[in-house]
Amino acid sequence: MLVIPAIDIFDGKCVRLTQGDYSRKTVYSDSPYDRAIQFKLSGFSFLHVVDLQGAKEKKIINWDSIKNLLSIPDLKIEVGGGIRTTEDIQRLLELGVTRVVIGSVAAKSPDLVEYWINQFGTDKIIIGMDIKNESVAISGWLEDSERTPADFIFDLKKRGANTFICTDISRDGMLTGANIELYSNLIKAFPDLTFIASGGISSTKDLMDLKNCNVPAVIVGKAIYEGKIPLEELSKFNGALC
Repeated sequence: MLVIPAIDIFDGKCVRLTQGDYSRKTVYSDSPYDRAIQFKLSGFSFLHVVDLQGAKEKKIINWDSIKNLLSIPDLKIEVGGGIRTTEDIQRLLELGVTRVVIGSVAAKSPDLVEYWINQFGTDKIIIGMDIKNESVAISGWLEDSERTPADFIFDLKKRGANTFICTDISRDGMLTGANIELYSNLIKAFPDLTFIASGGISSTKDLMDLKNCNVPAVIVGKAIYEGKIPLEELSKFNGALC
């Protein structure tokens, strides 16, 4: 199982939201770069980076912070938040981003996402699926797409998508435990797709439970910043076979 530490950026700072609420934002570091270096030194090779400000304003805002992170050698980075145009994707990939995460556009303009998958490759375009009240949320979790997760996945699968980051917003930033049932059901319903777990992870037990239900990768955020899972403990799960 691949463990991917999360860095969420707002105003150039490393922050976390609680349940996707921008009014409940906590700043954990003035330097996302320093955090990334810490993760690398702890043995992590992949980072999940979200331009939270970009997600809210519907365009990438924190370009400078993203560029700084990409200057760190031997560190793979996936980026999401505010990506709306082909030009943005092209620029991110040219800067060295490993893959881009498409959320809102996947719900609103699936034909465009299909074009991006054909243009840049399935391995470069992954889908962010944020679930709130059994519906897919978009625009930085501020809007309801009025689409069920199953409908959303079926549609994007037909268009060539094969990797989904699935976040249970009700648990995100709450440290109440991962929604194991959700991920287990998704894996059973779509065995040919890859689901990356995100949201609510608070302990090594959560990581073990996810590993045991064959989740191939997990994104961990607030549990790191709040010291719930020490980096040395977290690193033991990184790369552990499912």
